[in-house]
Amino acid sequence: MKKTLLLLLPALLLAAGVEAPNVKGFKTAGSPMAPLTIEVYTDYQCPHCREFYLTVLPPLTEEFIKTGKVRLIHRDYQLPQFQYSKLATRYANAAGEIGKYDVVARQLFVTQPDWWLNGKIDEEVARVLSASDMEKVRNLVKNDEHLDDTVKADREMAMKDDVHATPTVVIVYKGKREPVEGPVSFPLLKQYITDKLKQ
Repeated sequence: MKKTLLLLLPALLLAAGVEAPNVKGFKTAGSPMAPLTIEVYTDYQCPHCREFYLTVLPPLTEEFIKTGKVRLIHRDYQLPQFQYSKLATRYANAAGEIGKYDVVARQLFVTQPDWWLNGKIDEEVARVLSASDMEKVRNLVKNDEHLDDTVKADREMAMKDDVHATPTVVIVYKGKREPVEGPVSFPLLKQYITDKLKQ
């Protein structure tokens, strides 16, 4: 009996909404018991991702995430054509390690046009963190060799989801994963979520 329970435990934990392996808590939002999960693959230097973050994510959060209908998971998908993408991701994840992920991720997307050409990510992040928090983030960005572990895990999941562009939204509902690649408007996403939740 004990052996059977141990074998079933991972499936029971996933069914109960417990954190999936290699997904940091700071990269999730909403109830783990939400009936539907949206996983969003983004690159901090991608203009379409910026548009998604600034125009789609706020109403999605208000209407579905805060109400317990949807759980959100951020996934990093760095595109090779963007030279500052990796550094921006390290800053966001370092901030996440000290409990400041949301404020730094927002700052990176809001100020993307400012650091796009010059790579002055540190300056933009410093505008929204205290001096002591900024010191911690800089230390992590420079010295934490495991800071990119979740990026590797996200890349592996992206291969399973057949992701090739950002933003890519993956709808996870009743055990099925449905990727929607490319820019998507909130009205379209809202209709899609509403229809899914009626099934």
